Amino acid sequence: MQTNLKVIAWRFEEYYKKTRIPVWVFEQNNSLVFTNFTTSAILNIMEEMLQKARNFRISHSIEGSYLDLDNPYEMYYSFNSDGGKHQFYTVVIGPVMTVKPSGNVWPNLTFGENLFVEQKRILSNALPVINKEEFLLHITNFFNEVLEETPPDFSAHSEKFLNTAKKKSQSSDIAAFDAELSAEDARAYEEISRIEELFNVFVVNGSVYKLFSLFDDEKIMDVLFPDKTSYRDCGIRSIELLTIAKIASIESGTDKKVCQARFEKFVQELKVCKSYEKIVSVLRNGTLEFAKSSHEVNAHTSENYSPMTNKCIKRIIEKLPDKITLDDLASELHISAKYLSALFNKETGTSISDFMQNIRINEAKRLLRNTDLSYSEISNMLNFCSQSYFNNLFKKKEGMTPKEYREKRDELVMSSQ
Repeated sequence: MQTNLKVIAWRFEEYYKKTRIPVWVFEQNNSLVFTNFTTSAILNIMEEMLQKARNFRISHSIEGSYLDLDNPYEMYYSFNSDGGKHQFYTVVIGPVMTVKPSGNVWPNLTFGENLFVEQKRILSNALPVINKEEFLLHITNFFNEVLEETPPDFSAHSEKFLNTAKKKSQSSDIAAFDAELSAEDARAYEEISRIEELFNVFVVNGSVYKLFSLFDDEKIMDVLFPDKTSYRDCGIRSIELLTIAKIASIESGTDKKVCQARFEKFVQELKVCKSYEKIVSVLRNGTLEFAKSSHEVNAHTSENYSPMTNKCIKRIIEKLPDKITLDDLASELHISAKYLSALFNKETGTSISDFMQNIRINEAKRLLRNTDLSYSEISNMLNFCSQSYFNNLFKKKEGMTPKEYREKRDELVMSSQ
């Protein structure tokens, strides 16, 4: 088989969005040239994936493949792919878990050693849990849809795999369900599923501006809220979307308790809304909070930092724009303020107070670029003590005032038209 990696790399990324199954591509010199697995815990398993690629090349021919089911808790599929010009790649699909990793499972995983609690949590949320038959089906789809190649024959590995009777039964069930739907209903359900998937992806990636665009798209809002006069229906739909946002934010690495508290806060607000406009406003604010938290967590935490520093960064992000002190952070993390300050400064190269200021200024820049909120509204929203302090701090950090920054944005927009 021949693979032009540059051409199909985007398909690998789409494959992960749909399945959450990692794909790793290694060159002959053992360097990693591509992976669709981009969570903050990537370094914790990358070395193990490289070792699997090495072992596979030693044991198999250039045209070989191997379904690794040796470990009862994890599964892999490895194969070689011809890249042309005497270049071939080794591709490893996995890890895929057969059970949700827990205390007694982690030591038995090939990548389970020397992980901090936080790293285990991230990996546990990032890796899919499926059975063998589902994994084989995913690999088949990978070859059919991503590589557009003939899939491997797994009949020797599973009698259930692609069982004709089962497929006919499933097709019959689907046909019966489809028969009950009008063509218009079917299209509506498909569109709702697509929008929900966008919500999930945008929140996981912290794509705040793209979420703004979703809420500003009247066609999308009409699909989500077909009966705007029914506050009950609008509220139920909003809670469903907030649930998607909560799960996506947890998947991105945001603290689960914080996400649940945020979710319950906005659900309570939805319960007292008496108009469609108010319901959408609460939904938008809640979804954007989840996305902003995901964005900042992804942008500012690092595998090079200690778990304590990453936890501190997450606490800051989760609490801003509310005011928080060093003593508050130290108390929540059960550590002395002096030690926390020194550790944070040593690992990030900046003080905690400067870090908090930078995040608030970055958020101000985003609001200045993407909204028409007034300067005083932005100042109040981000809890600056006064607009003059906001102006002075912004100029100190960016070399221009908020007004000059926004005018520069407008000039760029005009020049592009």
